[in-house]
Amino acid sequence: MRFAHYAFAVIALAGGLAAAKMPPPTPEEQAAAAAKKAQQEQQLNEEKAALERAQDRVVQHYRKEMKARGSSAGAGTPASGSTAQSDTNQMPKTTKELPGGVGPKPSSPQSAEAHSAPAK
Repeated sequence: MRFAHYAFAVIALAGGLAAAKMPPPTPEEQAAAAAKKAQQEQQLNEEKAALERAQDRVVQHYRKEMKARGSSAGAGTPASGSTAQSDTNQMPKTTKELPGGVGPKPSSPQSAEAHSAPAK
């Protein structure tokens, strides 16, 4: 056990010395890193814009569908013909209660297939 500790200490010390002797980046490396960072930021901004466009299309489609059904879309109220009471009836009574029987239950053990490897 002590050998492992000593070996780890030697490796950590050697790694620290190797990192300490690394030269600072050259101006070309700094320029390349800055260009790479700018390219990543541009790609991120393009991806954000594409996501926003896709979300806007989904919202417009949803509103069009709701308008075709005759309900008010986007108003933050339940659709016409439904009440807030009917929405709350579909929710679990507590956060601990699972809706509809989803997930494992303490009354029934897990299947043997879930634990195919022997216990160690």
